[in-house]
Amino acid sequence: MIQRFCEDNFEGEVEDALQNILSNGSSSLKSIIKLFNLIDNSSNVTNDLQAPYTIGNRTIEIINTSKQLELSMNSIEVNPFIGFDSEQRPRFEKGQASYGVSLIQLATVSKCYLIQIKQIKNLKPLINLLEDDKIIKIGTGLKGDNESLFKQFNLRLKSTIDLENVFKKLSSKNQIGAKKAASIILNENLQKSKSMSKSNWENKKLSIGQIKYASEDATVVYDVMNEIIEQYPFALSLMPPFFQVKYSEE
Repeated sequence: MIQRFCEDNFEGEVEDALQNILSNGSSSLKSIIKLFNLIDNSSNVTNDLQAPYTIGNRTIEIINTSKQLELSMNSIEVNPFIGFDSEQRPRFEKGQASYGVSLIQLATVSKCYLIQIKQIKNLKPLINLLEDDKIIKIGTGLKGDNESLFKQFNLRLKSTIDLENVFKKLSSKNQIGAKKAASIILNENLQKSKSMSKSNWENKKLSIGQIKYASEDATVVYDVMNEIIEQYPFALSLMPPFFQVKYSEE
C-alpha cells in the first residue's frame, strides 16, 4: 500500500517508523508489525531451511466402523476448536463424476482422527459434530469441502473458520494456504506430497504415506490457529463473532 500511494521518501520514513516500533514500541504493536512483516515477506522464505512439520505428540486413530465412530465422537476434545480437512479419490479424466469425500480428518490438541466414511454405515455421530454450531472447526480452502459434503450428505458445516480468509484480511498481497501458513506462523516446512494427494483415498487400508499426509493436513491448521491466537492476540478481532465469544468465555 505504501509503495502504491506514497512517494519514495515517505516510504522510507514509514519504514524507519516501523523499525522504531519494533525496537521501542509496546509488545502489542511489535506483534502486529511482526505478523504483517512475516506475511508480506512470505514469498522470500526458503522452506528447505525449515524443520519439517510434524503432528507432534498426538496419537492417530483410524476409524472405519460405526462403533469406533460413536466412541470417538462422544469423547473428542473440542475446546477451544478442532482442525478439519477431507480427502477425495482423485479424478483423472475430464468430465468424470466426483467420487465424493472418502476421508474426514479431525485434529485436537492431543489426537488426530482419520475417519474412513465410506466404510462406516452410521455416520450420524460425525454429522452431528460437523453441524454443531457450538463446535468450531478450523480449516483451509473450505469452499470445496462444504460443497462436497452438502452434495453427498445434505450436510452444512457450521461454525467454521477458513484460514485463507483470515490471511486475506491481513494481506491482499499474497494468497496463503496451509503450506505457506506453516512456514510463516510455525517456521516449519509442511511437506505436501503430490503423489499422496492424488492417491486412492478409498483404499480400505491407508498407507503410511497417506496416514502422514492426511493427519498433517488436519493438525497443521489447528497448530497455526493456536499459534496465531497465542502470539498475535490482536488477530482475535479478525475472527467471526462466534469465535470471539468462545474465547471471551474461557
